[in-house]
Amino acid sequence: SLPNRGLFEDMLGRVVGKLRRNDDYLFAVLFLDLDRFKVVNDGLGHVIGDQLLVAVARRLERLVRPGDTVARLGGDEFVVLLDGLKEPGTATRVADRIERDMARPFQLGGQEVYTSASIGVALSSSGYDRPEQLLRDADLAMYRAKTLGRSRTEVFDRAMHTKAMAQLELETDLRRALDRQEFLVHYQPIVDAETGRIEGFEALARWQHPTRGLVLPGEFIPTAEETGL
Repeated sequence: SLPNRGLFEDMLGRVVGKLRRNDDYLFAVLFLDLDRFKVVNDGLGHVIGDQLLVAVARRLERLVRPGDTVARLGGDEFVVLLDGLKEPGTATRVADRIERDMARPFQLGGQEVYTSASIGVALSSSGYDRPEQLLRDADLAMYRAKTLGRSRTEVFDRAMHTKAMAQLELETDLRRALDRQEFLVHYQPIVDAETGRIEGFEALARWQHPTRGLVLPGEFIPTAEETGL
């Protein structure tokens, strides 16, 4: 019984329109992703998983003001539009309240089910022209919260977008590098400290990037693992 993505984007578009007419108008988007929801689905079944989503929806509705909007984008992703804020700190206080409340157990099917939420916050004060930009940045901040350990809140800043674009560029270059045979193997000898004899070698991957020069594995191996390359 929550608005879906399409309706939420329409509502977000209206408040972005207010922002164009009044630079001082302040609102925020909170992007929530339930932590370990797949574990609940796999362990307790999809019926309990669906009940958990409904229970989360009702809990979120109780945690926001009457004029705010809770929506479900799909899966275990929810968004909250906090409209007409007096100051930016209100958004993080609401997010903290949601974090605390999500840590309380849910009573489902005669048993206690625990979850938590990773939350990303995008504030209108960052300057936006389109509603999808706010959703994108709140999503980026949520992903940052996930990578920093989950069950926490992160507020979007421009560095996150810059990093995301750099990561996307790295992934694109990495795919091309395979086709262009830009990877090298450097051999590092293993020496017996007593005799001084070379006992073997470590084979170490290096990437000879056409513009970045020699890229070390600490920079590209995590991306290769994440993308399955």
